[in-house]
Amino acid sequence: AKVAIADIDETRLQQTLGELGELGAEAMAVPTDVTNEETVASLMAQVNERFGGIDVLINDAAIVPHFNWNDKPRWPKIQDMEKSWFWDTVMGVALLGSFLASKHAVPYMEAGGGGNIVNLHGGGGLTPPGALAYATAKDSLITFTKFHAEEVRDSNISVVIISPGAAIATEDAPEEARNRMPGPDYAGPRFLLAAEASMELSGHLLDYKDGELVVLQ
Repeated sequence: AKVAIADIDETRLQQTLGELGELGAEAMAVPTDVTNEETVASLMAQVNERFGGIDVLINDAAIVPHFNWNDKPRWPKIQDMEKSWFWDTVMGVALLGSFLASKHAVPYMEAGGGGNIVNLHGGGGLTPPGALAYATAKDSLITFTKFHAEEVRDSNISVVIISPGAAIATEDAPEEARNRMPGPDYAGPRFLLAAEASMELSGHLLDYKDGELVVLQ
């Protein structure tokens, strides 16, 4: 497989690059701030130059500092939130990041005759206080996926949104998070199927059950 990965955290990026190499993948790593359009455009151009096109885009960037494990929320209620965290950071990374990546990947997909875009949902099991910003950002991606899918349908580009079906690691509790995360055998199949989702599934929120994708919405 030919894989490009992007992250604002260069240490984590290089660690993941090494893991991909051990699996035999031809991989490249590009430090990227997904809220910066110039760096996102550069990312897509570099991937296209290295691999000769872009077939699949997975939008999974998100910031989730507002909840912790064991039902102990870390973020305040909405009346105590700062705009910079609610909108500029959480919304910016999850929603704006997906918009910018999709915007700059689509032309390369069109040039190659089509492609697949996979957006990530999640957080449905979280409860307030503390989960409001993250859940709002992720639910907004459902609508984003629906309308983007129609825009690119004639270009043979499938756009779906799927839950990763796994726990999310936060920077504040990485070890505990990793201990609770399922391995690749659990999450891997859903991503592989989503990356090959047919045009019939395009625009939908999907889940993975009994070895196949099912439409939730």
